[in-house]
Amino acid sequence: MAFWNEAAADPKRKYRFLIKLFNGSVAWYVKSVTAPSYEITSIEHAFSDHVFNFPGKIKWSDVEVTLVDPAGADDVVWETLNLIKQSGYAIPNLNEVKAGIGFKTFTKSALVNTNGNLELETHDSEGAAIEIWTLHNAFITNVKFGDFDYSSEDMREISLTFKYDWASCRFPGGTDTGNKGGPADEFFALGTPSDTPE
Repeated sequence: MAFWNEAAADPKRKYRFLIKLFNGSVAWYVKSVTAPSYEITSIEHAFSDHVFNFPGKIKWSDVEVTLVDPAGADDVVWETLNLIKQSGYAIPNLNEVKAGIGFKTFTKSALVNTNGNLELETHDSEGAAIEIWTLHNAFITNVKFGDFDYSSEDMREISLTFKYDWASCRFPGGTDTGNKGGPADEFFALGTPSDTPE
């Protein structure tokens, strides 16, 4: 039966979410985030005047996060610059280059380990998690530090773009309809059949 015929129905809302960034810290200053999504490529095969389509590979789309910079202990500019610094990025030093030691670069492993897995939680009206997305091997590929404007009183916004290898989703239940048939804390893994609940 359609949910608008049930007074007790409580469909998922866009604003009931939280996101964990920078190694598991709840980013209370996040403004918006795109949910994980994927695309299945297709391959065409032509025979006579017919075209047949076959599925190709699954590609997970980038996740965009927009947040305001609270400054202070949670300064986002500091967090993002520190992330690439801890991953091995360094501004070239002429003396080190001349000595042959200034050629260190960062790796995927360093970026992923420094950033940690990104988690996105959907909540019900009681604040219980009913849908938990995890972006595996996620790392930031784009940072926009916003702009400045003398005529604006808006808070400064910073946008982050994340790439990842695959996403998985858990449905712990709660008072909403997040538990889709099966035991509580059911694990639904997309992209890897070997993943298991933590």
